[in-house]
Amino acid sequence: MKDSEHFVCGKISRRLLVQKFGVAAAAAMAMSAVPKQLAAMVAAPQAADFGKMFPALTVNHISLAATDYAKSRDWYRELFGMRLTWDDGKKCALEFGNTTEPNGIFITQVAKAGDPAVVGHFALGAHNVVENLPAMKAEMERRGLKNIRPDGAVGWSALDPAGYQLNTWVPIKDAAMYPGAAAPCAVVPSTACTDAYQAGLKDLASIPKADGKGFRASSYSNIVLNVPAADIEKEKEFYTGMLGMKVIYEKSGPENPTVFLRFGRNTLFLRNTEQPGQKPYVNHFGFVIDNYDHGKVGAELQRRGLNPTSDSKLAWVVADPDGMKVEVAGWGLAEHLAKDCAGVASSCPMTERG
Repeated sequence: MKDSEHFVCGKISRRLLVQKFGVAAAAAMAMSAVPKQLAAMVAAPQAADFGKMFPALTVNHISLAATDYAKSRDWYRELFGMRLTWDDGKKCALEFGNTTEPNGIFITQVAKAGDPAVVGHFALGAHNVVENLPAMKAEMERRGLKNIRPDGAVGWSALDPAGYQLNTWVPIKDAAMYPGAAAPCAVVPSTACTDAYQAGLKDLASIPKADGKGFRASSYSNIVLNVPAADIEKEKEFYTGMLGMKVIYEKSGPENPTVFLRFGRNTLFLRNTEQPGQKPYVNHFGFVIDNYDHGKVGAELQRRGLNPTSDSKLAWVVADPDGMKVEVAGWGLAEHLAKDCAGVASSCPMTERG
């Protein structure tokens, strides 16, 4: 199976509700089958001490506020072959990988000139979200999560135990999931939701297409969530206990505690923040590309003037237009770092470093 061949499971989507505008929302609901490869995880018994579990399966999107949204949009499109699916002139949605899966980036403009770029949140896809909305809220309340609020009509948004904003969403690729949709799509179907969606489609044809000479991203490799060392244990418990992630690497102790959490084809890295006392943040994420060849990838990045740094035999790190650390990776990076590199690329064998 190629890296880009993914699996899909989910329920109702905003796209279906928008398409069915004027028809009762209940009539738009459709059940999709749970793939065999994911069935065991979805059907796994709940841990007795952790309450109800809602396993995360996908990364629906990360939300990146850039200093120049159009420049960042074009950078990700050109380098990773991402598809532009929505753009209203102020913000955009990019997708990549299998066309039936919700791998994506929402790129917006920073609030005001001079503000730094920031990843404001990331959204995880989970099975049967619509049916489980009340139970999800009850479990978040039981866990004492703060700032729990609806994310439109099909999900929840809340702060995780360390205080980072998290969205749990349906895992279906959905053209009507777009930046800023939560407010106009608080009620679906609605004229406000439909109009805001259409606003991001009307001028797509006028935006120049990518040259098609870049890599082809198939999925996220990892997202690095930096939190204070004191919060890593409770973060691990939350993401494993409520979102069903599996620990594939763990380093405890007072110096640089680290946890790698696998879910679906993705990995969440919990690392100690570089600045003690700082709020949780994401400034490093990576993409798996098709047909990864370490030497050829490095040469192409160098040709593009991106000054890549080798991050083991399975990844190169470059900076996006705002200095975000972005990995161009092969499949299996997280497992390689866990097994062979003590969780960090600088500990990989000398022959892998560049």
